Amino acid sequence: MRDAQGTVVLDGEPVEPEAHEGEDIVVEGAPGNAVTEEEGIFSATGCGLWVQVPPLEPGEHSLVIRGRSGDFSIGVD
Repeated sequence: MRDAQGTVVLDGEPVEPEAHEGEDIVVEGAPGNAVTEEEGIFSATGCGLWVQVPPLEPGEHSLVIRGRSGDFSIGVD
């Protein structure tokens, strides 16, 4: 988590990410979900850079996400 870096740009404006350093979370899985393929309630640890996107007006929008930590990187448009 210390190496995590990321940017988010919504409609040309940066959105500041918040760092979360490992918090206990509870996940409720639906049958056949992509993570466990099982339904049920699971405990996990959530960490990373997170953003909250404000409510958007109807219409087209642009969202660009870039992030990396160690050997892992991601880019979403």
